[in-house]
Amino acid sequence: MIAQVVVVAAAKPKSGLFENFGWGEGTTLIGAGLAAAATILVAVWTYAANQAAARRERRSAAFAEALRSVEDYLEGPYRIRRRDGSAQQRAEITSHLSDVKSRHNYYCGLLRLHAPARTAQAFEEFVTAAVKDAGPQMTSAWRAKPTKRDREVPLGRGYDRSRSDKAKKTVLYEMHRALTPRWRRWFAHIKD
Repeated sequence: MIAQVVVVAAAKPKSGLFENFGWGEGTTLIGAGLAAAATILVAVWTYAANQAAARRERRSAAFAEALRSVEDYLEGPYRIRRRDGSAQQRAEITSHLSDVKSRHNYYCGLLRLHAPARTAQAFEEFVTAAVKDAGPQMTSAWRAKPTKRDREVPLGRGYDRSRSDKAKKTVLYEMHRALTPRWRRWFAHIKD
């Protein structure tokens, strides 16, 4: 009777979920799971890298326009000196310079919100240096006689921009630093 029970137990089919599951199937599932995880990681990394590149591109464009606003202000004395004396041109120049000053304020605020503090501070110092350099030069240019002949257009030598040039060098360094990914700055620091 004992022999019959053993035969019946051996002949009964297995019905559990993992009863027919061996190492061959397990390695297949583990491999598929690892491949899926790797695919997800690559997709997330690619998305993050693309987003970082897009942010750098937007920040770069904002930095370039901010610099341009200061350069437009530094061109003010030249525009004033080359005026023809008409009321229309006087209005155009003053309107242009007013727009430029408005852009200074806009970019100072924008960089305070979207750039590192050091970059925003360096830009504000660049604006201040430009005002100190070009402000008195514009006053002097307004007091000079308007240009009447072509030969009066060349100034002979340019206006002094030493403060602005020094501040521009600093802000360019800070902007470059802000556009460089942290890992690259860290790696460069380790390498040095």
